[in-house]
Amino acid sequence: LITQVAILDWDVHHGNGTQEIFYEDSHVLYASLHADIYPGTGAAAEAGPADAAATGRNVNVMWPDPTRYPAASDGDYRAALDVLLLPIMRAFDPALVLVSAGFDAAAGESFKLALSPALFAHMTQELTRLPAAPPLVVALEGGYHGPSVGACCAAVLRVLLGEEAAPLPHSPPTSRGEKALLAAVRAQAAAWAPHVSEAAARRYLEAERGRGASAVAPPLKRRRCR
Repeated sequence: LITQVAILDWDVHHGNGTQEIFYEDSHVLYASLHADIYPGTGAAAEAGPADAAATGRNVNVMWPDPTRYPAASDGDYRAALDVLLLPIMRAFDPALVLVSAGFDAAAGESFKLALSPALFAHMTQELTRLPAAPPLVVALEGGYHGPSVGACCAAVLRVLLGEEAAPLPHSPPTSRGEKALLAAVRAQAAAWAPHVSEAAARRYLEAERGRGASAVAPPLKRRRCR
């Protein structure tokens, strides 16, 4: 009997229907990574009913509207996975993981997020490495640009078939992405302490910024000794 189910929704649109169905169900963890576009739901504060067993079972990371601001990057998604989603999933300990795999945030789609197939492979691989190794079901949801959907599907399927995902190139989180992620961390910290904390998230983001700066720093000029 499966009593604990985790759902990760990485479609560019918020899964408002899924959230509504499971919002008061403490046995289902719903986590969504989405942009602030249609349908307009999925704010970080929508974390489950207050003072109930289901508090913290609804996790929203709402990236800025990519038509108005710089779009969320591979680095933003990786940061959300590292400091928020994976710690929560490990603590929740699901017996089954479902992925709502919309690829409309991928490069080539019209929503301007330009996420790479390598990122989707990386996220899938991280889910396969949860401590109890729960069964993983990935359901194709969306995507409108055939070549992009095909490349992302192939990257995910290779991981599901047992191939090691290629290392994800470093991409530092964007400034607006950091703000969105920290809002989600603050909304979840009380329910998931000590696994999630704003202090730990800020340390991670600072380290990622440092990695990005060192990667682009110009070489030191050598001075000739007379």
